[in-house]
Order: sequence, then C-alpha cells, then structure tokens
Amino acid sequence: MIKTTAAFALGLSAGTRLCEAQTPLSTLFVPIPSQGTPFTTTVPACGSVPGFAVIGVPNGTFFPGTVTFYVPPQVSGITTTFVDNESNLTEVVIASPLPGTCAALSLPADATATVDTSAEGPTPTGNRGVCPLEGCSEGVDNAAQTVIGLINEVAIASQKLQVAAKQIGLRRARGLEPRFSILSDIVTPLKDIAATLTFGLPTLAALAPFPPGCDSDTIVVALIDFVRIHQALLEIFIGRAGLLPGLGFGLVEHENAAAEENFLNPLAVAIAGALRAIEVGVDALAFSLIGLIPTRQACLKQQQASIDQTLKDAIAAYQS
Repeated sequence: MIKTTAAFALGLSAGTRLCEAQTPLSTLFVPIPSQGTPFTTTVPACGSVPGFAVIGVPNGTFFPGTVTFYVPPQVSGITTTFVDNESNLTEVVIASPLPGTCAALSLPADATATVDTSAEGPTPTGNRGVCPLEGCSEGVDNAAQTVIGLINEVAIASQKLQVAAKQIGLRRARGLEPRFSILSDIVTPLKDIAATLTFGLPTLAALAPFPPGCDSDTIVVALIDFVRIHQALLEIFIGRAGLLPGLGFGLVEHENAAAEENFLNPLAVAIAGALRAIEVGVDALAFSLIGLIPTRQACLKQQQASIDQTLKDAIAAYQS
C-alpha cells in the first residue's frame, strides 16, 4: 500500500506572495500514485500572469527514486514522499521554484516525470566553490528580474519540451493517440528557444553591470537552473537519436549499402540545425552575463563550458 507522507500541494503557501487573482483560473493536473491522496490548491496571479489551479489526480504510477521538476517563481517549493510498503520502496517528488518573482505557467501534463535527480543525471554545476548556492529570498530589482525572466522563459520551455522529446521513437497506435510530428513538436519548439534567446539579448546589452550581491547571485542561480534543465532535455535527445523514423523505412532508395551509410536523415539534420542555433544563443547569453556580472566570471564560464559540451554531444548524435 502506498501512503503519502506530505500533502503534494504546489503553491500551498503561495498566497503569501504579493499577487492578485483577477482572471479565471487555468488548471494544472498533476498525476500522483494511484493510492495517493487527491488535492486541490490555487496559485494567485502575479504581475501580468493570471492565477492557476493545481489539482493532484491519483492516476499516476509509482516510480521509486527522486524526481525534481521546476515550477514558476511564484509557486512555493515542496517535497513529497510516497512509500510503497509492500516493496519497501520510496518515491520522492520535489517541486523546485525557479529564481525571480513571477513567470508564466508552461508545464507539461506529466509534470512529475521531467528531471531525474538520481546519480545518473547530469551534474552541470561543477565546482560549487565559485558559484552561489542560492539567490535572494527578498527579491531582486527590475533590471535583474529582466535577466532572470529571460533565463526562466527558456528554462521552462526546455522543461516543457522534455515530454515531446520522450516521444521520439515510440510506437503509436494508429488513430488512437495524438499525432506526433518531429518538425512541429520538436524542431519548432527548439527554434523557439533559440529565437527567445536571440530577441532577448539586445535588452540585456542595454543594462549596466551588476555589483556583487543579491541581484547578481540570483541571476547566476537562474542560469545554473537553466543549464540543469536544458542538459536534462539534451540527454533525452542524445538517448533517442538512433530512434528517429525515416532510415530504413523506404524514405529514400539507395543503390548500395555504402550510400545508405552516408545518407543523413532529414529529420536528424533539422534537429541538429535547431540545436546549433540554441548553441549560438546560449554562448551569446553566457558572454552577455559575463559582462554584466564580472565578479562571477569563473562560475559563468564553468556553466557555459558544461552546457556547450552537452550541446556538442547532442548535435554530434544527430549528425552521425
């Protein structure tokens, strides 16, 4: 029998934030193990972002281990433990707010299966001695929030895309499941992430450098979170690179085996191209942040090197 040792309520204490609910609530359904306890809670509006309801539905599957997913800054973090007494196994689900004060809701339907924080998962932070461990709970100024908002936007988009990335290579029952397209469900969102970075960088270029302290540390923590989330997405892409449809299914006829070996799957080419665009955007973001926060240059370069290597690995996986 599975028991819930903590109420899994995202935003349970979010009402303490300075938010005002004025619009009808959208709803985020969170699957929990089937013998868990259902719940309903609300997260108030903040800024231009409307409030939303969170409903825990006991229709999920028990997965032993620890899973972390990231939620907008206005949602309170919480850790929930599910225990299967029959097998003596435990599932720990962590809802971790992104830095900042407010961000739009953009989470996948299966929000509890996005980032695995087990030992096998990516560890991008490197030497923590040069990086801040946390930002400021009292908030940041408007200039810093502009930077954090851009980073959070691409972080949440990366997390949302993990759901689609896991669909690569899956066999789908004809007519029984929603249509899945590599181009529209994978390539287009990747290009959107690159475009978000490209169009957001000129705003950052107009900002003055941040002195050491609350604002600069919170920005760096936001970048660390983005690196962690995006690397989790890239690891999914790397793992599923060989499962793309197209090769060996009559897409192109070849005269000999050597020609087939040299044939590049057009879907893989499209994904690699979108990843290269993100690589350019991430490098530009890193250089911009180094200029804005020179006192955290070592940490920022460390994060850049880490995400760059994973991006190169992902691009190589779709070019081979």
